[in-house]
Amino acid sequence: MKKWIPAAFVAFGLAAALQAAACDLTLDNGGDLAGAVASAPGKKICLRPGQYVAGPAPLEIPAGTTIEGLGATMAEVVVSAYGAPQKAIGLGSNTMLHNFTLTTGAGGNFGVLAYHQDRVIIWSLDILGFQISAGVVGGNGVEIWDTFMRGNGIAGNATADPNLWITDSRDVTILYGQLTGRKDGPGGDGEMAIYNSSNVMIDGARVIDSGASAIYLVNCVDCTVKNSVIERPGEWGIDVVQGSHRFLADNNYVNGANYGGAVFETSGGATATFRSNRFILNRRMGVGNCNGINAKGGTAGVQSIGNTSMPSGDLCSFP
Repeated sequence: MKKWIPAAFVAFGLAAALQAAACDLTLDNGGDLAGAVASAPGKKICLRPGQYVAGPAPLEIPAGTTIEGLGATMAEVVVSAYGAPQKAIGLGSNTMLHNFTLTTGAGGNFGVLAYHQDRVIIWSLDILGFQISAGVVGGNGVEIWDTFMRGNGIAGNATADPNLWITDSRDVTILYGQLTGRKDGPGGDGEMAIYNSSNVMIDGARVIDSGASAIYLVNCVDCTVKNSVIERPGEWGIDVVQGSHRFLADNNYVNGANYGGAVFETSGGATATFRSNRFILNRRMGVGNCNGINAKGGTAGVQSIGNTSMPSGDLCSFP
């Protein structure tokens, strides 16, 4: 699995400083990860290639602490979570997780959860096997970069379990990475779901085979999806509803959606701009009035600029 560390990351001074900082504590294969976190709060804990265990209690990362894998790839350092029903890793403010795989043999609601914490970085993780791979609740200034989320959800629970769940948060950046579902749509698992949040930027992400809508925004203000790839979602490609306002979709590729490529709810004077997107062969189940942007409640307030739609149907009204 390729890791992408673009030059743009240098602009994020906190991440650059944390990565460059020397390890305060380094564990060898099989070392006591929970003990290290308890003994070195606020420090940088490094993990040499190998296997580590988080559990049975959740691994709570104190404020200011970094955990970083020293492998050449995410796959070389594996943290396995067992027995923690709510979450595998809980994050405090000013924390960073970097460059390892987080997996579970016993389920669990969340792989990583930041609950009312600020300035959190999740960078180059591979998270698999949880009901929800990562969650951010009430956060401010959260960065999720180049992170892979897959194999999530509980089969047969009749709930669309998201890979990434963000609610009541602001100033969140999701950069690169991939979310992969189980091809269990409509109504299935794997999507990116964002509720009651503002200034959320999704840039360069891939959402593949989500069971429900690939990117689902509810009451999200000043949010952006750009340079992203969405393939074969079980419902809509980009689904923006219920009070979302001042939304921008720029230079995205949406292909093979069961419903239309995008839906935006215009009630209450909500506005959106869709620019330079490509909507290709969507409406596989015939849901939606056109292949591209379905404006729920009328097209007033929706700008369509330079989009490509195949077959035709760039912007239409949807009841």
